Amino acid sequence: MIIRYTFKNFYSFAEETEVDFTVGAQAGDRPGIVKSESGERLNLVTGVFGANASGKTTLLKPLGFLAWFVLESARSKPGSTISYEPFAFTKKLIGPTEISLEFEFSGEHYLYELAFTPQRVIRESLHRKKTRFAYIFEREWLEDYQEYEFKSQGIAAASNVPQRENASWLASALLQQHEFAINLVPFFNSLHGNLDTMGRTPIHEAEFLNLMTAAEFFHAEKDTLKRASHLMASFDLGLTNIDTRLHKNTGPDGNEYELTYPVAEHQIEGQSYIRSLMQESRGTQALFVLLRYLLPVLKSGGIAFIDEFESGLHPHMVRAVVDLFFNPATNPKNAQLIATFHTDFLLRDTLHKYQVYLVEKDDELVSHAYRLDSIRKSKGGKAPRNVENLFEKYHAGAYGGIPEFS
Repeated sequence: MIIRYTFKNFYSFAEETEVDFTVGAQAGDRPGIVKSESGERLNLVTGVFGANASGKTTLLKPLGFLAWFVLESARSKPGSTISYEPFAFTKKLIGPTEISLEFEFSGEHYLYELAFTPQRVIRESLHRKKTRFAYIFEREWLEDYQEYEFKSQGIAAASNVPQRENASWLASALLQQHEFAINLVPFFNSLHGNLDTMGRTPIHEAEFLNLMTAAEFFHAEKDTLKRASHLMASFDLGLTNIDTRLHKNTGPDGNEYELTYPVAEHQIEGQSYIRSLMQESRGTQALFVLLRYLLPVLKSGGIAFIDEFESGLHPHMVRAVVDLFFNPATNPKNAQLIATFHTDFLLRDTLHKYQVYLVEKDDELVSHAYRLDSIRKSKGGKAPRNVENLFEKYHAGAYGGIPEFS
């Protein structure tokens, strides 16, 4: 589980920004708040709201960057730059980009820290907490010597792993099949989202290729398909069942191959009608593709970070899908969701102030984010009460994070 992450000098965020999943005792025993193995009270759902171009997407982007950097960066060509953008709209020297991630995995409490520029990693470290944080490995670029100072403890043969300037030590260790990296990277594999280092990816869109890819996944994972079918039918889409079919095709070379495609079943007056999911509404298709990714996260206890979560979905449908993360029956392993929304309908009775981040951009094009329960110190105003109507106050402009038209 993620406890918190911080970042600075990253795309539209110039200053250090924290996304905190911890919740104090004052929140009570509200749905979507659980106690982690280390005793932290953590949010399972975090909603991000704000005007267009305010920086909502960028608030989630560090998770996509870290998933790529830890898992894949060692496959980059040596000497190539690291794919991201530091804050662009300033002449001031504000130092390297920094990202940190505090998380729990397999009963251990970790802190990963990274400082970097497009040219190289400046500092990288991983700490584990017992009574306090102690380093597992640390490396720092020595400009005078043009090399890294590296130290580790408790992991064998760590010094044999190459010190790539444009790659994570963990990614390099993974390529070498280092035991420590193999045991740790499942956490980063549990991070699923539709954002990578350059922005939003189209994997959740209701497009033909995504529908076919989802069908292939569900065809191989029958239990997950059964769950998806039950959910889609229960969400009142006029469906009785969702299934997959195999169809034989002949390629240009004359060879036969099988194609997996999704189908929808409708029951009308006792008569069953089967037709391709391609003939259903875009909303139905979008839900099918989204569940292909969310159901495995819910099953494994991973973390989903989704930009524009409601794409193609009715607001009531959005709430029904988000509720999957609140419900212990559908989320038995405490999977977490952080997502950007335009559907502020969720502020009525789904999300509480501890589960809402607002994002704004100032006149210097710097993005700022603040959790709604911290609005007193971040905005100079009064924090909302637990019983406050967040939807009405948000639309009245009491919290900020809404478009302003001139």
